[in-house]
Amino acid sequence: MKLRLCDNMLLVLILSLVQMNWVYSQDHQWPLHKMCDSDRLTVTYRSCDPLQDIGFTFLPCPTRLTDPIKIKLALILRQPIDELYSSIEVLLNGVNFFSKDEPLCLPNFPRFTFCGSRRGELINIESSFKSKVDLPLKGNFHLNLCAINQDGFQIACVNATLSFQ
Repeated sequence: MKLRLCDNMLLVLILSLVQMNWVYSQDHQWPLHKMCDSDRLTVTYRSCDPLQDIGFTFLPCPTRLTDPIKIKLALILRQPIDELYSSIEVLLNGVNFFSKDEPLCLPNFPRFTFCGSRRGELINIESSFKSKVDLPLKGNFHLNLCAINQDGFQIACVNATLSFQ
């Protein structure tokens, strides 16, 4: 009887693993997260890192760009970040609007508190944003952000869409 119960549990475990592998192979993308949905603005994002999703909040959902916004980002490091380089690309209705590559952490120049963090650490970044000018924006802004460490490992990758009505 004990052997039969053990065999059944092993079969259930194997079938579960096969099913999880099958489900994962059907969709190679992380879920689309909706951060903000108001009459004027909708913000969605998806992690483009195949191994890790990212927690990102944008509160409150502003009705005007001059409203103060709190931005929070959280992720667990898979690699250390002694050096960190970011690449940002913003597209407006499919046309490149803005691009910038910038070092965030350099040796002997840690600009942020997360510089020097080690593998396995939870990184929490909190910031505030408030525009000085309330531009009458309309259209879809696509933001692609990627961060790479000193060894060429991808630390974070996010694709976001800001839709202004």
